[in-house]
Amino acid sequence: MPAADSSLRDRVAARLDEYKDRLLELSHELHGDPETSFAETRAAERLAVLLEGAGFAVNRAVCDLPTALTAEYGSGDLTVGVCAEYDALPEIGHACGHNIICAAGAGAAIALAAAADELGFRVKLLGTPAEEEGGGKC
Repeated sequence: MPAADSSLRDRVAARLDEYKDRLLELSHELHGDPETSFAETRAAERLAVLLEGAGFAVNRAVCDLPTALTAEYGSGDLTVGVCAEYDALPEIGHACGHNIICAAGAGAAIALAAAADELGFRVKLLGTPAEEEGGGKC
């Protein structure tokens, strides 16, 4: 493997390692505080704050949905999209693991951002509400 590839891989791994505790905390917070479709205000804000801290430009309440967001890092003709779901099931909570999906999506976006400038692409995370009921992704 060329040294440049190894160096980039090391930077991506280090960035993810830097955020692993915060990502796990995000997952646990969402699990302990479930919010149902179109009411995921605390979940969306927790995700937004984490991504802003990682250098992303966050837009809240996109597409006329108060709990939808986008977060972007980098620039270039290629955009790598990542979805993050964070709603819970009524009366059950996070039985489908959206707390984990949200944290994993945030982690993927943060890791990709570590390579975006050098490789010339944009990372765009879509915070997608109401996956369980209501079709917030649409």
